[in-house]
Amino acid sequence: MTVSTPRFMKKINSNLLISMMGLFVVMIGYGVLLPVLPFFIERLISEPTSQENIAFHFGILTAIYPVALVFTAPFWGRIADRTGAKMPILLGLAGFTLMQVIIAFSTTLTMLYVARILGSLLSAFLVPVIIANISAITKKEERTKAMAWAGTAVSAGVVIGPGISGLLIQSDLHLRLQSIHIMFDRFNVPFLALATLGLVTLVVALVFLKNKKQKVVETKSNQSDALFPSGKWKSFRRLLFLSLIIQLGITSFESVFPLFIKDSGSFSIAFVGAGLLICGLVMSVLQPVVAKWGTLIIQNPEKQIAIGFLIVGLTLPVFVLIDSKIIILLVIVLFGLGASMVIPNLLAIISLKEENSSGWAIGMQSSFGGIGQILGPLTGTALYIINPSSPFYFTGGLLVATALVGLNNLSENGFKVKNYFIRKSTEPIKNNVTINPSGNGK
Repeated sequence: MTVSTPRFMKKINSNLLISMMGLFVVMIGYGVLLPVLPFFIERLISEPTSQENIAFHFGILTAIYPVALVFTAPFWGRIADRTGAKMPILLGLAGFTLMQVIIAFSTTLTMLYVARILGSLLSAFLVPVIIANISAITKKEERTKAMAWAGTAVSAGVVIGPGISGLLIQSDLHLRLQSIHIMFDRFNVPFLALATLGLVTLVVALVFLKNKKQKVVETKSNQSDALFPSGKWKSFRRLLFLSLIIQLGITSFESVFPLFIKDSGSFSIAFVGAGLLICGLVMSVLQPVVAKWGTLIIQNPEKQIAIGFLIVGLTLPVFVLIDSKIIILLVIVLFGLGASMVIPNLLAIISLKEENSSGWAIGMQSSFGGIGQILGPLTGTALYIINPSSPFYFTGGLLVATALVGLNNLSENGFKVKNYFIRKSTEPIKNNVTINPSGNGK
């Protein structure tokens, strides 16, 4: 006898699947843009330009997106808490699609800036809102795994992005309709493909995504309208600064690595794409592995975070000390391992600390992460202009120092977090529905 899956379980699973799809598509856009951007800028600047000028524009264009994130994520996080995530997600997907179209047809550096600014304002909040939606539709005991799968969707998008970019940028696209011949420059093609993918995702979300509202706790005062309601800053400040620093480290590396490889003259754009692809692949594979089995090796999730910071920090200086492709790729693997130990644990701890308004909590985490994403490219490229090796040493030192401080302060607070996770995972389930990160209802 076949037992049909209850309708409400199908709705939850479809929401989870569509949310993962949205994360995946948005991060494909990031993966496509990053390795191509220095060459795209060089093509759009008509007059002869120096490498420093390209690095300057690369840093600014990369930082525009997180600038918008800092200002929009808390606002849209609150909107998602009150109205549900569907409307912000649809707006973000529309903005993402529009940005890809404008980038595709950019013929000047000014048009490229307009595309990034407009698209960022309309879509930068998309990732935190989707992650908050995932938090809202998953049970507490499954939260870390769900966040790891969200991280996998993000990393998988970064993996696919450079591959799509490398494949589609090889030649111009020619469309012939009877006597009409339309040619798209090879630099336009990846972004047109992204716009099409974004449009498809928008339609799927519009038709199938169900709205899940948070149970927002009413307060007697206007404190809920403050940026940090009473007591929240003290509770969240350490986790928010960790979010800032890890994003600063990751984006500094991702911004400087293409420039470093391009200017070395020893490697091609294909190697830049391969390096970022491997980093994303490692993170997409290891984040769910760390979330599921990480506590078997390191029980305390905050200790996992500290060790992850240490690994990421120690790998960065190695890039300027070696010139072997194989060793560079191996170091990138270690970099991805360290980041995989930080991100899902950090997101899970933050969402569990504020269960009744995870949109606000994830929005604030994304804002501080966005500040790190601003500082990463700007600091990295500024230091790179001074000395190509300096951003690797500076960022690596900052991450190692953060790791040492974290390891030194684990003691009581860290074990409270550990015990909270263990207690939540062993509590009896009071209803019939659980969320399996693979999307299969049980």
